This record gives sequence, structure tokens and C-alpha cells, in this order.
Amino acid sequence: MRDLFLVAIAFTLGFFCGATEAQTTYLYGAQGQSLGTVQQSGNTQYFYGPQGQSQGTAMRSGNTTYVYGPQGQSVGTVMSPVAPMVMPNYNTPAPSLTPMYDSIFGR
Repeated sequence: MRDLFLVAIAFTLGFFCGATEAQTTYLYGAQGQSLGTVQQSGNTQYFYGPQGQSQGTAMRSGNTTYVYGPQGQSVGTVMSPVAPMVMPNYNTPAPSLTPMYDSIFGR
């Protein structure tokens, strides 16, 4: 569970940084201890523990990130937020001051 949490944090960092070339992110705990690194190359993120051991990978495809463990087993998926749909603003027409005229000649 902790690993999936770290994957979600690292993915979010990579997603918002818009990383397209290989880069390394260093993860630290609340007391400054090393939690490991994340190396991103294209749409793939590689996770390593504090001693350099592989923790797994994550691959992004569209709005979904597929997370794999150190032996390549599927750990789960992370869904990226989709931009909220913007609804058109519709204002109802004001009541007519001349309803009799409008009913005869149209408005």
C-alpha cells in the first residue's frame, strides 16, 4: 500500500511537470530519510528504493497509469483527473411587459 501511495505521488509529480525526457525525482520522508528515486523516461516511470532496488514501474496511456511491481506483476491502475465539463450558461428570458402584444405578433 505504501508503494502504491509513493507511485501515485511520483506519478502526480511527473504528470504536472510534463516530463518528456529522462529525469530523476528524489523522494524523502518526513524526517528527511531517503525513500528512493523515480526516474521517468517518456511515459514510463521507474521506481527504486533507498538502496537502489527496483520497486516497480508505471506506464501512462491516456488518462490511465498502469502500475507494475518489481517482478512485472500488475499492482493496479491510477486514473488521472479529467478536466471538468463546462456547461453553457443559459439565462431564462425576462418576463414580457407586453404579453398581449407578444402573443399576437410573436417575440
